[in-house]
Amino acid sequence: MIKTIDISKTFKIKYKVIKAVDDVSFEIERNTAGALVGPNGAGKTTVIKMLSTLIIPSSGDAIVNGYSITREEKKVRESIGLVTVSERLFYYRLTALENLVFFASLQNLSLSDARRRAREVLEIVGLSEWENIPYMKFSTGMQRKLALARALITDPPVLLLDEPTLGLDPLSARMFRDLVRRIGRDKTILLTSHYMKEIEELAEKIILLKKGKVIAEGNKENLKNYLGKVIEVEVNEYPLALGKYVVETSTNYYILRIPEKELDELKDYRVIKEEEPSLEDVYIFLIGDVEDSARLEVVRRGGWRGRWG
Repeated sequence: MIKTIDISKTFKIKYKVIKAVDDVSFEIERNTAGALVGPNGAGKTTVIKMLSTLIIPSSGDAIVNGYSITREEKKVRESIGLVTVSERLFYYRLTALENLVFFASLQNLSLSDARRRAREVLEIVGLSEWENIPYMKFSTGMQRKLALARALITDPPVLLLDEPTLGLDPLSARMFRDLVRRIGRDKTILLTSHYMKEIEELAEKIILLKKGKVIAEGNKENLKNYLGKVIEVEVNEYPLALGKYVVETSTNYYILRIPEKELDELKDYRVIKEEEPSLEDVYIFLIGDVEDSARLEVVRRGGWRGRWG
């Protein structure tokens, strides 16, 4: 189980005070998967770092596997496996097996037990055939699998996955998601991601963050029901206030994928089709900010003729 209670984190950078996380509270039940979703700078990674005791919250607390991150840091660290996109997780010249044996030995395992466990987790993530290959020769997908293997060495009840498929090609990302789904059946998982497909597949509960605050949370169906139907429409003029919904542009028209509840904001439009919402539709409605998007400037300059998504 993971539970945050009004957790906040403030950083001081060059005389400026930045509140990266602002009174965030949510709960992920035991043996379920949750996801933190939001744009860059929303506070997702900061939350993961606090939950893994890498940084200390400025205020508030969190409970991970029954232990407080502010009072029982050692117990928390013993309860979690952490996967990040850092390239410094392993020694480049050591093989996959040597790396894992080294990290297993840091968990007070004997050399024989460390070798046994290292081979077990390599088998779990599908890297047994590459156990004697130096890490420097691993592809990005293999590196990410090895990071997951390292996180599984102690068979922790909680997994924290910070953008686990970032930079992976579609096939490698799909294989990694399948792997997480398989090993996560008896674990509590919290992941961060920008990829809505990934969230759809892996997460049972979704927490949407914007500027350090929780703006919505719930399961997939609840969030979709909140949004309601989405309508694809065609307009002749760029809808400045609704630019975040533009999915296709041409020389003389724009196509929007817009929630039905926002149609009143348009004056003249032609309906193309009506559909059930996706999680991406929910994200754009709740979090999308066209003024922060490069898309607006591209469209204004007429530099794009095609379809997004």
